[in-house]
Parts: sequence; C-alpha cells; structure tokens
Amino acid sequence: MPTRFIVLSHPLRADAPTWPGNPPAAEIELRDAIERGDVANTTVLRLFSHSGTHVDTPWHFNPNGPAAWQLPIERFVFEAPRLLDLPCSDSEAITRARLEAHSDTIAAADLLLLRTGWAINRPLDPRRFVEDGPLLDPEAAHWLVDRHPDLRAIATDAVSIGSPSQPEVSVEIHHALTGVGRADGRFVLIYEDVDIVPEVARAIRIYAWPLFIDGADGSPVTIVAELAS
Repeated sequence: MPTRFIVLSHPLRADAPTWPGNPPAAEIELRDAIERGDVANTTVLRLFSHSGTHVDTPWHFNPNGPAAWQLPIERFVFEAPRLLDLPCSDSEAITRARLEAHSDTIAAADLLLLRTGWAINRPLDPRRFVEDGPLLDPEAAHWLVDRHPDLRAIATDAVSIGSPSQPEVSVEIHHALTGVGRADGRFVLIYEDVDIVPEVARAIRIYAWPLFIDGADGSPVTIVAELAS
C-alpha cells in the first residue's frame, strides 16, 4: 500500500512558546560559517528538554520511572494512533465524561491525540496559548491509565497536558500519567505542543522518537505520521 509521511512537530525555534518560568526553547549559535571563510558550517545548540514539541517521560515527575534513553526504541512507535477532536475554551478541563463518549476509539488506541484547537493561538497570541490553555482533568487521566491497558501515550496540541492557570492540578495530572505511586510500574508517555493536523486521522503509524541523551528526563521530538495514500 503506498504511503506518505507528514511531520507533526513544530520547528524548534529560539522564540517558541514555553511554560512560564522555563528557559528559552533553544539557543542556536552559528559557530563556523563558510561565508566567513570557515571550511564548514557548524552550530552550537542549547536545548531545554520541555520546549517545542516534546515528550514527558516518567522520570520528569516520577523519581522511580524511566527516562527517554532508558526505554526501548519500539516504545516510541505507535501502530494504533487515534484522533479525538475535542474543541476547548480557555483553561477548560477535558473531563472523564467527555472522553467516555469516545470509549470505543480510546479502547483501540495505543496513542491518543487530543486535538483541542488551541494551537491556533500559538502564532496569533503566544501568551494566551501558554497561560490559558486547556488541560486534562486528573480523574480523566487516572481513567485513561487504569482502564486502558493498550494505551501507551497521549498527545495534545496545547503547550502542556496541564495548564499554568492551574499549577497544582497540572502536577496531579502528570503524576497520574507518569505512574507516581503505582506498584505496577504503569505509565503513559506525554507528548505536548504537537501539531495535530486533521490528516492525522488517516495515520496508520506514528513515529515519535526523542533525542537519546543520557541524563535527560525528556526531550524535543520529531513526530512523523505515516498515512495511507
């Protein structure tokens, strides 16, 4: 079957919107330049692990959970991605009841993509995009982890699965998804600030590999969806 690929990551730029208080998304310095007489072009990159399109691995919130480089590579490949269109307003929580209306779709997913429509604010009003974004209700987060054993990851087009408008609730959401306090070691990867375009509904596979950096809790990612033609 012929396939094509689309990128679901935003290009990582120095001015990309970030969670309040975080350092700049990236610092990109041209070290050597052919136009200055050097033999090659080289750049120095300084990256924050939670900037742009990125993954939260368990160790981000769970001291007993694995980090990106400790997970097998196949953990970042998804054979059953499923899209949910869930338009949200400012600081709106996606509730368990709202998700239960899509129970069959969620039950079939190994990666659940939440398209809230919030990404429209990313270029138009970056402050609003960051500070007033939607979030996943903690009860909904627990329901996803507890009742859906095939679910391995969740993605959002907002800056985070939480929201700066509700910092304590945001910690609770991340605890639920990263497996804090669980004896069974269960967790769900979290992909944030993803460019969830409508075409992803036709994805037959999604690749979402982080940089494998020893010591990093998470990482920017290049997410690629494979679509059936």
